[in-house]
Amino acid sequence: MPLSSRRHRQGRCPCGSSRSLAACCLPWEEAFQRLISRLVAFAKTPRVRRHEARAGAIFWTTERPLQPGTGRTAAENLRFLEWFLQDQPTHRGGPLLGVFAEAAAGLSLREEELLFALLLAPVRAYQVTETLGPGGFLLEDLLTGEERVLGPFGLSEPLIRSDIMICRLVPLGRLMRPGAGFLRFPGTSREELMAYLRTAYRVTRRGRHLTLEDFLDSSTHLYHHFFHLRGRDLGARVQETLRCAAFEPGRIIYRGTDTSRIRAGLDRQSELIREAATQEETGYTWIDLDRAVARATVLVRSGEVQVCADTQEDLGEARQFLEACLRGLIALDREVGDASAPATVEAAPRSQKGPPGGRFLARILAQWPDSPSALLDDRTPREACRSRAGRQRVAALLIDLERDFARLKRLGRAWADVGPVREALSLPSA
Repeated sequence: MPLSSRRHRQGRCPCGSSRSLAACCLPWEEAFQRLISRLVAFAKTPRVRRHEARAGAIFWTTERPLQPGTGRTAAENLRFLEWFLQDQPTHRGGPLLGVFAEAAAGLSLREEELLFALLLAPVRAYQVTETLGPGGFLLEDLLTGEERVLGPFGLSEPLIRSDIMICRLVPLGRLMRPGAGFLRFPGTSREELMAYLRTAYRVTRRGRHLTLEDFLDSSTHLYHHFFHLRGRDLGARVQETLRCAAFEPGRIIYRGTDTSRIRAGLDRQSELIREAATQEETGYTWIDLDRAVARATVLVRSGEVQVCADTQEDLGEARQFLEACLRGLIALDREVGDASAPATVEAAPRSQKGPPGGRFLARILAQWPDSPSALLDDRTPREACRSRAGRQRVAALLIDLERDFARLKRLGRAWADVGPVREALSLPSA
């Protein structure tokens, strides 16, 4: 959401549900932030880094090796990270994101659904056609003409009418948000961008006929090439939708003797929200006042204060904040890693055949009929099918899934069969 909004967690959610932000779409934004931090950590593993140099030469249009500290490696640049993991094929044909999906451990249900959506979401060029106030923006796909509604999450500044976004759109509860990063072009560059893409399509020799849409799905680096070669001269900019930090949970424990004064000191801080309180302990959430997302948790017990965060960057800033507001009341005891969060497995089983990600897609699709969906008012598809209107909404969602899987199949990537889901819900084929 725009940084200038300073949206409070208890404010009304922009999706129109009449519920508070913290009880509606904000937990999805926090889950997306945690998932991207896991992908940053995944990009640092040796098995992934050995593919980075070849991908970087294509993405950055350079023959120079990628050096840490330049802002161009996958662990430092979210725009490159997203393309590298989702569009650079492996020796098995699918993306590295599929490898991550099959090997990841400890993902929450929301993180799994967001990962599922990332595997299906294509890169597209959209033009802003209308501003919808605090609810977001209406976008038009420049290739197909399809209209989508973009929510305010992930935007550091508001868009204006005619702006062009090149990004992935990911469902975030009842809203849509851009992926980890996007390119923003002025509206005057639309014709030149489309002419560039169509020219590349015509001059490329293909063994079989491909539509322009399928061609761009397998050549998404062309969007970035246009940015490097011409887009910056036209006023295009790169925007990342969240902070780039690797998932590395940690915990800091402080000693404190005057618990009542510690609680009083924390209650005065606008960045802290009291979540739970008993006679033995009091819990707080340390939030980003601009984005409203949680960055760390603080737990006050008799004689002890604990602060926990998912990344070392958040943990370090939470430490500075806590020591500043509780100066003289607490003393550092120890800093430990968080063993409660399982680490990401580095490699998937090598015995599996086919593009990576197939098992993950099949598993998510198998549990889809009984998983609550924000698009169905938090009901499961099986529950929604009890009414005629609900059956129509579920049927529309399945048609969208079938189209996405058909596109993945044409690209030679992992896909799944929606037929068993239709049988389980007693829905006719499309």
